[in-house]
Amino acid sequence: MTDRIDSFLRPSVPRAFMGVIVACVAVHLLTLSPALREWAMLHGALWPQLLQDVRPMFPGQQVTMFLTYGFLHGGLLHLGMNMLALYVLARSLSVAMRGGAMVALYVVAQVVAGVVQLWLSDSPYPVVGASGAIFGLAGAEIAIAARIQLAKGGSLRLLAGPVLQFVLLNVALTLAVPNIAWQAHLGGALAGVVIGALYRPRLRR
Repeated sequence: MTDRIDSFLRPSVPRAFMGVIVACVAVHLLTLSPALREWAMLHGALWPQLLQDVRPMFPGQQVTMFLTYGFLHGGLLHLGMNMLALYVLARSLSVAMRGGAMVALYVVAQVVAGVVQLWLSDSPYPVVGASGAIFGLAGAEIAIAARIQLAKGGSLRLLAGPVLQFVLLNVALTLAVPNIAWQAHLGGALAGVVIGALYRPRLRR
């Protein structure tokens, strides 16, 4: 009985997100081959040209690329940072958000991140990575924490530190990593904040 209670109180990563992590790692390992890497990029990356006059590799690629680009990464460091962030955020957010809602949030944030990236950026290069969706989880967590604080009659000053860290992290990544898609980060974060602000959190007591 005690084990069951401890398991309920302890945050855990929803299985769907463990699946995402495994899938991203598997895709990266499979695409270590230059030929497979090229094929995956051509068929799965987020290409701005596909919304212009460039012919897609297959019918519907203009739509599927908004989902598939999140499973591709630019390198081992890019993959490792994203998967670690995904694990930590999915684990902490599971305290207040149900697994199905988190999956929906993740998908919406990834799509919105891609849309904002193509809208604000004039770069011709393809975009890859789960960063936009991960920033969506972070944005939702901040918004939910703010709602909880306000419901308790507390001050939002307690969130100043996490929000500042969140902003500084994005700025640091933008300056440190070349060609980083900060527009996608912004889009994902905004989507997360909106969904988090509308979501009615469930709290484990």
